[in-house]
Order: sequence, then structure tokens, then C-alpha cells
Amino acid sequence: MKTGLVLVVLGHVSFIAAAILHGTVLRYVTAPHDAVALQYCVVNIVSVTSAIVVISSGIAAIVLSRYLPSTALRWTVFSSGVACALLSLTCALGLLASIAVTFATQGRALLAVCTFGNPDLLALTPDCPFDPTRVYSSSLCLWGISLVLCVTESVFAVRCIQLAHQVLELRPWWGKSSHHTSVLKETQPRPSGSSLLCVHRCRRAQSLWRATT
Repeated sequence: MKTGLVLVVLGHVSFIAAAILHGTVLRYVTAPHDAVALQYCVVNIVSVTSAIVVISSGIAAIVLSRYLPSTALRWTVFSSGVACALLSLTCALGLLASIAVTFATQGRALLAVCTFGNPDLLALTPDCPFDPTRVYSSSLCLWGISLVLCVTESVFAVRCIQLAHQVLELRPWWGKSSHHTSVLKETQPRPSGSSLLCVHRCRRAQSLWRATT
């Protein structure tokens, strides 16, 4: 449950950061022929999508803490955690590339919509829909915040995958320990009724989830 709450909070903050960046800068950078501007927009779209997936994964993890017997919900948390981790890592790599490109080009793509007699002398002009003296530092600051959030989201997404993996009792993750557990289960006598086995697994999964979260 705690992991789900953290994912929900991180997803909302990441979504807000991406929305602020789009509303202040990137909505003016709309040159389809410019590869750098196109890369900025694609990374921002991936960042927003990643934030939505992170929020959904966190909500699913919170719901699972209340309804552990649901096998479909367990698989939903596991699959959404995998998607969340992959998207967060992709978003982090894209943001890192955006920061590197901005440093290399000194923010030329961000100022392409403005017309200056001398690009090195930035000043407030009617041709610019934003403040050109602050767009460089503001964009880098928001990208840096989003990068930290994406890395943190990927860490907690992996944690969520591990917890869902334990609840699902999938063997290959734990190596020797899982093999030892399977050997012990094979040596134990099977219960007489399938209902008793289902109740035992549900209680074991519930106790494991509460202990790990």
C-alpha cells in the first residue's frame, strides 16, 4: 500500500512538471522540420504518458492491498508495474538526451520562434510569446526535476514488481530459495479439499503483502 501511495504521488508531480513545461515553453516550439524541437515534444509526450501509467499502477497496487485474493488484480499490478518501469526508464533517457542537446545547442531550438538581430543578446521583444531570458534555465530546471522523478518512479516500480511477484508466487525470480520452497511443498501432503488450499494461499499472500509493504 505504501509503494502504491508513493507511485501515485510521484506520478502526479511528474504530470504537473510536464504540463508546466509544455504550457510555458514547448507549446511554442512547434517546428516539424526541426529535429531538436520534435525530440522535445516527443519526450514531453512520453513523460506525460509515463506519469499516467505510474498513477494507474499506484492505484492498482493500493486496490490490491485490499483485495489480495483476486488473481486478475495481482497480474494487473505485475503487468502495470513492468510497463511503469519501462516507460519511466525510457522517459529518463529521453529527458537526459534533451538536457544534453540543449546544452550542446545552447537552447537555439527553444528560441527558434523568436527573432533577434543578435541571438547572443536576449531581450524582451513583442515577437517572443515568452521571456527569452529565462526559458533556458526554466526548461533545464523542469527537465532536471522530471529526470529525478522518472528515476525514482522506476525504482518504486521495480519494488512494486517484486511485491506482486512474491504474491503471485512465481518461481524463477528467487533462484535457489524458490527451488527449496517448491521441494518443501512437494514433500508435504496435499490437503483434502481445494477450498482449504485456496484459503491457505490467500492468507499467506495477504500476510506476505502486509509484511513487505
